[in-house]
Amino acid sequence: MNRILFVCTGNTCRSPMAEGILRRMLEEHDLRHIEVRSAGVAAFDGSPVSNHAASVLKEKGFDDSITSNALTKPLMEWADVILTMTSGHKQHAIGKYPEHMDKIFTLKEFVEDDPGAAERIAEMERLIADLQVKRALSQQVTDEERARILTLERKLPDYDIADPFGGPLSLYRECAAEIEGALVKLIAKLKN
Repeated sequence: MNRILFVCTGNTCRSPMAEGILRRMLEEHDLRHIEVRSAGVAAFDGSPVSNHAASVLKEKGFDDSITSNALTKPLMEWADVILTMTSGHKQHAIGKYPEHMDKIFTLKEFVEDDPGAAERIAEMERLIADLQVKRALSQQVTDEERARILTLERKLPDYDIADPFGGPLSLYRECAAEIEGALVKLIAKLKN
């Protein structure tokens, strides 16, 4: 895994913070061969990151400039793994680029180190796919199938990273800390 793409909504807050923080961490861990980019599902190419995101990146020791990119097919093809900030971004990316679904994860899902959670996610994704096929074929979805999905949903951790857009600098710092916690796990995964 040498090319990582982070994805959020406008590519001005969460995914650029993930990109900048990971770039700095890769240098610290002598993993400079890994490339990192970011994009947004509703981004406009060339927009600057938000002022608060830029401030947080500077506090974290990242001084380079990042501008936004729209999520495109060439970016999807470039990436070895696509790490989204929310399950909504993940579903959007899969819906638009289904041929890349095997390399699209939420960041927190990708670094999950609880094998039980990974098994529950896989089971839930299989069930949802089966139910979508049933609905497409106008077949009845059973109460047991619905109940199993609800049970699995309740047992899964929240893999979404909340959007700090429009919030105070303190909210951006909290968001960056959450992202950085996941990136610490990502670095460990990259080293193995």
